[in-house]
Amino acid sequence: MPTTSRVYVKVSIIYLGVGAVLGALLLINRWTPLGSWVLALKVSHVEFLIAGWLTQLILGVAWWLFPPLKIGLRSGEPRAVRRGQAQRGSEPLFWATFACLNLGILLRGIFEPLYVWTRLGTFQVFAALSGLFLLAGAITFVLNMWNRIRALGKD
Repeated sequence: MPTTSRVYVKVSIIYLGVGAVLGALLLINRWTPLGSWVLALKVSHVEFLIAGWLTQLILGVAWWLFPPLKIGLRSGEPRAVRRGQAQRGSEPLFWATFACLNLGILLRGIFEPLYVWTRLGTFQVFAALSGLFLLAGAITFVLNMWNRIRALGKD
């Protein structure tokens, strides 16, 4: 498994742990009221489990397991065009996907509850900005993976 995929999977496991703790707080609050502040954590709980754990796990494994880019000789070149990590696409673009995805998750997971608790407009702006980072992460991932999607048995 390449380093990039390992980082994605490890960070997704961290999000799973944080999401599980938030879920436990929400569940405990049903029987033993901890306060109304706990209900604001529901958005963070869902964000950390769906975008943080599940989506990030899927992206990391997809980077590892999708078919590699075409390897071969170009006319006039003495050696193969792509080898190793270069077969997967642009590694810097994949790290940009990682940064955008995690920034979006953290902005939403932190600032959404803060906005509910304080009603400060600044927190709402940061929570809304998270959507742009998540969109940017999705776009960079698709751009990076698009050439690796091809029919079975095709070059």
